[in-house]
Amino acid sequence: MKPSFIINRFEKSKDITKKAKKQIWQVFTFLMIVASLLYYICTRTLDMVEFRGNLVPAGNVMETAGDGDDFFAEFRLSREKIQKEQMDLVKKVMDDKNASAKVRDEAHLQYLEIVDAMGKELKIEGVLKAKGWDTLVFLSGDLCTVVVKASELDEKDVAQIGDAVKKIGRINVQNITIIPAPD
Repeated sequence: MKPSFIINRFEKSKDITKKAKKQIWQVFTFLMIVASLLYYICTRTLDMVEFRGNLVPAGNVMETAGDGDDFFAEFRLSREKIQKEQMDLVKKVMDDKNASAKVRDEAHLQYLEIVDAMGKELKIEGVLKAKGWDTLVFLSGDLCTVVVKASELDEKDVAQIGDAVKKIGRINVQNITIIPAPD
């Protein structure tokens, strides 16, 4: 009687183990789907900018701008608003007492990177403005994009713009993109 009792119990535990494994895989699959959706939403949100009161994809802003003289000014305001929101989010993480020290330190580093990029963008735009160009500068890590309010740029203009970006932003020339935008 004892061996059959043990065998029955063993078979029962095997069934429970199979069910538990199945449930674990279902939960894991569900979490992976949720994580993928969150990643997709976050990356798509970062590619959106506010332009004339609406959120539009960043790539479409130049097309949406049309002939408006205030495109550069409006875009600067939108960029500043987005950067402020990013900084506020990072500050919340830095101030969160429930977050680990490592997470708060990483948030602090991210905060410093945002502030550094904002300062460099502002300096580059100021220097280029002093040289006669109205520009929008976008820094992202070791990449820089400069949109210049000009119908065309000659080699000398491109070289001067690239030199300013290289010196102030400490960006390799290969990582600088300069785009003329018609007035």
